[in-house]
Order: sequence, then structure tokens, then C-alpha cells
Amino acid sequence: MTKVGKRKYLDWAGDRECGTEARALEVAQQIGITNVNSQNDANQMNAECRKQNNASAPSPSPSPSPEPLVESGPTFVGSNADGQGLTAAEFDLYSQQTMFGLQSAQQSQVQDSINSTSLAIQNLQNEASAYAQDSESARNVYSEDASSWRTQYSVDAQERWNKFDSSMDYKATTDAQKIKGEYDVSLRKIMNAGNESVAKIQGEYSTANTRLSGEYSLAGEKVRGAASRDVAQRNKEASMFGSFLGGFWS
Repeated sequence: MTKVGKRKYLDWAGDRECGTEARALEVAQQIGITNVNSQNDANQMNAECRKQNNASAPSPSPSPSPEPLVESGPTFVGSNADGQGLTAAEFDLYSQQTMFGLQSAQQSQVQDSINSTSLAIQNLQNEASAYAQDSESARNVYSEDASSWRTQYSVDAQERWNKFDSSMDYKATTDAQKIKGEYDVSLRKIMNAGNESVAKIQGEYSTANTRLSGEYSLAGEKVRGAASRDVAQRNKEASMFGSFLGGFWS
């Protein structure tokens, strides 16, 4: 193990190349110095530390090759959309113009979007207003049509009823006259037949005795009684039928 003879040599080696006393002792052991007691020992230790320091230091990067010098013409710092080279001033102007163009395009798109939205809203409002007007017009037309239909239906119904009423009145009057005529004809036939029978009996039995005259008178009374009853029955039926028709159409 390395020993330290005089402390100053170890301190000198640590202060120079080795950096610390611990490293200086480690390097001394590596190079075979067992006792640091001279300036020569310190020089050897510093030399070994320097050698190790240089070996561990990174290699310096090679210097970049200098750009070829341009004898004439401007120095380009960028290019435009067409690939044309631009100087610093031209590139600044190109950048400003490009940015202004992008801002203008963006503002135009925003304004177009606003205009489209406003137009769409206005179209919706117009369609809603037109729909409301159409609905109101349709409602008015429907109301007018319904009122006209009700009026026409009422007029037609009244006209049909008047025709029906007139027809029924005419039929009732006609039927009543027909019945009355048929009754008068039947009654006349009966009366004629009775009168004819009476005349025949009177002609045939004018010379009959009182009994035959009595029987004839009795037969005549029966005939007249039957005729009277028939007439009364017909009159009653005619009166009842007339009352029925009068009550039905009143």
C-alpha cells in the first residue's frame, strides 16, 4: 500500500493534475510508487494523471468546411413557393405578404360562413312565414268552403222538402178526390139499382094484394135501410180518411 512520506508532495500532486489526494494516491499505486516522499514522485503522479485526463477527454469535433465564397450576387436565406431564392429583406417581405394573404383568406372564409349562416336563417324565417301564410289562407278557404257547403246543403234540403211537401199535398188531394168520386159512383149505382128494382116490382106486382104490397114495402124499406147504412159507412170512412190525411200533412 502506498504510503505518504511528506504531505506536501501529495498535496502538490492533488492540486496539479490529479485533482484530489485520493486520486493522487490511486495513481501512485498504479505507477508503482509506494512512498510519496520526493518531488520526483509528485511529478510522476502528475504526469500519469495528465495522461489519463487526456485519454478520457472527448476528441475535438472537426471544424465544418467553410462555405464556398460567392464572388458576386446576393446571399439567399430562403425561397418562395416557386423555389426562387430570396434575400433576407425579400424573405421578410414574402413572409409578411404570405401571412397577410392567409389572414385575408381566413377572414374571407369567416365572413362567408357568417353570410351563409345569416342567409340560411333568413331562408328558414321566410319559409316559416310562407308556411304560416299558406296555413292561414288554407284555413280561410276551408272555412269559406264549409260555410258555402252548409248554405247550399240547407237550400237544397229546403228545396227537396218543399217539393216533397207539394207532391204529398197533391197526392193527398188527388187520392181524396179519387176516393170521393169512386164513392159517388158506387152510391149512384146502388141507388140506380134500387130504383130499377122498385120500378120492376111495382110493374110486376101492381095488382098484388095487400100482403104483397106489405112485403114489397118491407123489402123496399130493407133495401133503402141497407143503402142508407152503406152510404153512412162510406161517409164515415171518407171522413176518417180525410181527417187522417189532414192531420198527417198539417
